[in-house]
Amino acid sequence: MKKILLVLDASHIDAELIQFACNFATLSHSTLTGLFFGNYEEEAPEVQMEFGAPYIEEPPVYSLGPNISLQQLEDSISLFKKIGAVRGVRCQVQFNNNSYGAESIIEESRFSDLLIIKASATRESRSKETPTPFVKDVLAAAECPVLVAPTNLAEIKEVIFAYDGSRSAVFAIKQFTYLFPELADKKAVVLQVNKDEDMPVTEQEHLGKWLRLHYSSIGFQVLQGKATEELFAYLYDRQHTIVVMGAYGRNGLSELIKPATASPLLKTIDLPFFITHC
Repeated sequence: MKKILLVLDASHIDAELIQFACNFATLSHSTLTGLFFGNYEEEAPEVQMEFGAPYIEEPPVYSLGPNISLQQLEDSISLFKKIGAVRGVRCQVQFNNNSYGAESIIEESRFSDLLIIKASATRESRSKETPTPFVKDVLAAAECPVLVAPTNLAEIKEVIFAYDGSRSAVFAIKQFTYLFPELADKKAVVLQVNKDEDMPVTEQEHLGKWLRLHYSSIGFQVLQGKATEELFAYLYDRQHTIVVMGAYGRNGLSELIKPATASPLLKTIDLPFFITHC
């Protein structure tokens, strides 16, 4: 992996999110590109003239939205670069002034290896949903794997592969493994939820053989019940764990991101989620 794209709110810099992204950039020896988004438009200055007075052209006023100045943007970029320099991470900066949605971020993802974003990221002044509609758009259409960042930083000691036997789930496992070979010494657990108690992990023998080529410690866990409820309960008190799943908004584990189930997972479960689709 060479390029990580980090989505940042230009109006509210998140130092913890930058530190989180730096951890993965350091781990994979990648360049970290900060993609700052916001409504950045040139506004016509208000001109007040007295009769007979000469017209003096005022410099343009820039805004990222209500009460957001060009200076704030510059300060945010400066902090991003400073944190990267302290961590020894190669940093680049891009600015996205598209105020109409996630299109520009999705376009940038086509030429990135990994995209990092917080579930609460939004272009609106506030949003009660988690993940926000903005983040859902990014997750559904991103053209590279997406890592949804947690609130709190924690060292990764365990990788959980949310698995349902589908092509998309296997693709997600392979994508994560190829991007992060540095995590080969971490504990890896394949987690499958079945409705029937006696059902084994789908293609366990084949999957196990492949995983053992990449990881030093492999385990399989089967739960019985409804997938969303069982996965939520299993992950609720987990720490030092990253969750890998596939098919956001498509087949396979797509039911996990329906409005009724996505909020509990990405809002209540404070873990990093690696999500991708074929």
